Amino acid sequence: MKRIRCATMAAMVITVAAWCTPGCGAGAPPDLDLYVSADRSFALYEPAGWEVSTQEVLNGQMVTVAAPKGPDSAQMIFLKTTDSSNDSVKLASLTLKNPRPQKPGMKVSWARSTQDRRRTVVEFEYEQADKTRIRGRQVFIMNYPEARVFGYETEAARFDTMRPVLLSVLSNFTYLDPAQWKGKVKRSSTSSPVNLQMTTRTLPDSSASLLVPSGWGQLGAKGTALSKSPDGAAGFTFSSTEFFAPSKMPNFDSATIPGGLYYPYMAPVDALMTVMMKFGSSRLQVLERSMDPQRAAAVATFLKRGADVETAVLTFDNENGVRCKGYYDVLGLNPLPSGQWMIIFYAIWAPEARFDGYLPSLVKISESFKINEKWASDYIRQGIENLKHLMARTSRTMADAASSARESATVAFLERRHSEDYLDIKRTSMIRREQEWLSRVEGGVLYKSDRWGLNREWKRLIDGEPYNYYNYGGLNPKVNEAITPLDVSREVYESVFGKGP
Repeated sequence: MKRIRCATMAAMVITVAAWCTPGCGAGAPPDLDLYVSADRSFALYEPAGWEVSTQEVLNGQMVTVAAPKGPDSAQMIFLKTTDSSNDSVKLASLTLKNPRPQKPGMKVSWARSTQDRRRTVVEFEYEQADKTRIRGRQVFIMNYPEARVFGYETEAARFDTMRPVLLSVLSNFTYLDPAQWKGKVKRSSTSSPVNLQMTTRTLPDSSASLLVPSGWGQLGAKGTALSKSPDGAAGFTFSSTEFFAPSKMPNFDSATIPGGLYYPYMAPVDALMTVMMKFGSSRLQVLERSMDPQRAAAVATFLKRGADVETAVLTFDNENGVRCKGYYDVLGLNPLPSGQWMIIFYAIWAPEARFDGYLPSLVKISESFKINEKWASDYIRQGIENLKHLMARTSRTMADAASSARESATVAFLERRHSEDYLDIKRTSMIRREQEWLSRVEGGVLYKSDRWGLNREWKRLIDGEPYNYYNYGGLNPKVNEAITPLDVSREVYESVFGKGP
């Protein structure tokens, strides 16, 4: 498992691929007011004078934001579903049948779905009694046991003009922690900046450095980093997680590998949310989700391995119960024959109610992240310039800007592990189910564990299960020493075999 992890990590290229949810790509219109529901269970931004209403529907709740006059409206439906197949096409078909009596002559102009049928977009038109032509769209998103429907409609002649406003209403809807709204609600779309005192810290293995606010924790190694506040409500990370799907290799069962996450391959953001829930996050909600097939294709060509890429803006309750909001950029590498697949992700997050206030500090942390090669720093600076130009915009726009810094860090991470010989020995050793070990106490003697037992200097030393590839932990059977896996780092490997040509 170690060999697969390191070989794949050496091939990191963060890209973006996902389905575009309602708020994706819309400009930020002016003059939006903050609306908080009477029971303070949710909040959204609405154009001045518009009306907000809620309605209980079968298995869920519907929230509607509508202009006082005219057909302009946006609608959000939150449902519980028993459809574990996550078939959004079926949900769309059932939903579109309901409004037909009130909207006679409604016709579907077009419909599009993702390959896994989890997300569907439908555009429709109909004519009101006064002959006004209405045009609208609905997005159906399945994430068993929950389903969401986002929709908006307006006059067909004003569709392009009103679309940014309606999309902004949809993309800024959020559930609230009632404890955050005990005082008087202010109708303001801004958040005061959070000024953090920061110092530069280097990772323990000196592979990278970044600015860390006072009191925040820091973890990381081999170019990956995690820094977050004591309550976990704000932070920055560049990291990865590996999974195991069913193996396609003969005589190899990936489920026997201890400590693995055993899931069939899934969309990158879904995989990320799975990891987040395992670490204590709950009530995850996708505000935005978008894909870039061109970048995914570029990664697949470069790595000669299938890849999917997504960006998302999520809200969630962290492990301490704090409602947070974050931007995530996630690469998914498709399963190898062994069943191993992984995600690599870049993220920033903060308390939802103060996300905009934290944004300048999160930008500064992202800006400071450096791999310890001069040329890598140059790549990162190029991305950070774009980040600075866009950081004053909304948190949705921040998603586009932050991806530039994330891409730069990933390129640096990839280039630092360019030794093909080193990667090849790690990959092929995993396939052969072998592991080589280096004894420093014995002056560089090599041990090898395989399916049958343990060898010393290519001679069989011990047979039996405790010393085979799956179970042997590296305790020297001759002296009291924890011997070192030969592939634990490129430096250890090259100390034995030297650098490749």
